[in-house]
Amino acid sequence: MNVWRVKRSLALFALLALPALAGAETLDLGAHGKFSIAAPKDWTYSTQRMQDTGWTVTLSAPAGANAKCLLTLVYTDAAEPLSKEKVQSDVLGACDQFVAESVEKVKVLRDFDVPGAYGVYCVFTDASMVGKPVQPDSFKAVAMGEVRLSDEVTMSVSLLFDDEKGAEFRAMLAAVSSASVSGSK
Repeated sequence: MNVWRVKRSLALFALLALPALAGAETLDLGAHGKFSIAAPKDWTYSTQRMQDTGWTVTLSAPAGANAKCLLTLVYTDAAEPLSKEKVQSDVLGACDQFVAESVEKVKVLRDFDVPGAYGVYCVFTDASMVGKPVQPDSFKAVAMGEVRLSDEVTMSVSLLFDDEKGAEFRAMLAAVSSASVSGSK
């Protein structure tokens, strides 16, 4: 496939996804900068401070949709920023718990498309939930990942949903893709 056609398709998808996103939410991380994310339209945005180590951000789908996006922002004290290899290794390690009970039975890294940052994730479908009706707050699939937003802030990502091809999953990926940290020291 032509690389330019793929890039043009991705740009068109991004433009089409914009109306589905509400205004950007901003969280002051103090000396670590400001975190911004465009929450999906009609989703609930909430935060909780984790003492001095970071924040938890939750995006909850509106009534009638069964999805939740959990983001954990962690301040890093490492002398060097996390390498791509370390981010990949962290994600693969975190995903060990899902492999045996999944339909996929294997960890496959996928890239997050976060401008100016690096991140990857894996998707797993719970084999015991296949073919069952949707149950609120009981999810059929999970995507686990990590994004190195800056030299000082790493974001762990948990996307909980029922259908990888569904609007909720796409909305959460778009929200994660909009995440950024600015103004750090």
